Amino acid sequence: MAGLVSMARKFAGRHHLKRFIGGSLSFLLETTFPAHAKTRLLIYHHSSDICWSLVYPFFHYADRFEKDYGLHTRLRPIERFFEDDGQIEADIALVQPWLDEPADKLAEAFARYRERHPGAQVVFIDSYANTDTRFGHAVAPNIDLYLRKALFRDRSQFRQTFNGDTNLTDYYTRLYGLETDPVDWRTPEDLLERMDLLPNFLTAPYLVDGFLGTAPTPESDDRPIDLHNRIATGGTPWYSAMRRHAQEAALKIPAIRRTRSERIGRREFLDEIAQCKLCWSPFGYGELCWRDLEAIMKGAVLVKPDMGHLETAPDLYRPGETYLPVKWDFSDLEEVVQGALADPERRAAIAANAFAVGRDYLSSGRFVSDMAQSLQVQPA
Repeated sequence: MAGLVSMARKFAGRHHLKRFIGGSLSFLLETTFPAHAKTRLLIYHHSSDICWSLVYPFFHYADRFEKDYGLHTRLRPIERFFEDDGQIEADIALVQPWLDEPADKLAEAFARYRERHPGAQVVFIDSYANTDTRFGHAVAPNIDLYLRKALFRDRSQFRQTFNGDTNLTDYYTRLYGLETDPVDWRTPEDLLERMDLLPNFLTAPYLVDGFLGTAPTPESDDRPIDLHNRIATGGTPWYSAMRRHAQEAALKIPAIRRTRSERIGRREFLDEIAQCKLCWSPFGYGELCWRDLEAIMKGAVLVKPDMGHLETAPDLYRPGETYLPVKWDFSDLEEVVQGALADPERRAAIAANAFAVGRDYLSSGRFVSDMAQSLQVQPA
């Protein structure tokens, strides 16, 4: 019976954001903890694809968490954290607000939770694209751990004040001569020691399915398109300028076959990437993009601005091994693309390596051991 319930929770987690199926099964994720639970993990989550990609693996690997660590996971919407409605007791609380919450509201809510649950470990989940800790000062006094999808390899960069709000804003406003003011989101010194990694989109349900399914064939006649270049360009001034520049740099490459630029649905988008040899994935508002994982999952070689400044889990950004880096100003994009198109054996090796890194992370259940270490959960 316990196994069937666990399978049902995994199914509910896989479909949680779907309007009809997810709503009808949400009770499976939100029930109270069993009396025999050794460690009770409660997640207050924000309902979006981005946020759910970081929450779903706690349910996907629920059996292993329970067997190896006696850890049971339950769910509550983030609104319940702010409503102060007599939250259920938990040993660990993971809190995942969205980036439009006022900092003072967050500070008050975390302080209140800490006061009412002094024995609980409190963890902030930063699901945001940007590589900054904009709520660091608000939450630092009342959390034990700060989790996010990427960390600066050089932690001193978290102590910098950037032109604009992030390292990307700083670089691209300067590159394009745009006006912006510095934003001081420097990370509190004592918080730097309490930061750790969550996986980079890889644990979204559809990506888990793809990486654990049939491996793609990187080189075949089914890849008639040289470069995937479907890039949205609307947004804030620096973002729009950067994305237009990225698109134009790809359009200038002679004698190659590219995709069109207009927006299409996810299924068609994935089918299209599967027909591409290379996938050009410039930065978004942050460095990490869904497209990175989608390209790797579908066997296209990822071409992306250099990611050497970031640490991610798993490490899918190994230059020349799992992706092809280009300069942040895209000045060498043509050279990198043409070189890759001229070397099918190298393309095949890079695509296979990248897919293997993602598959190994998921099939080995490394998320479980990584999270147990981060949360300092002891084996059962």
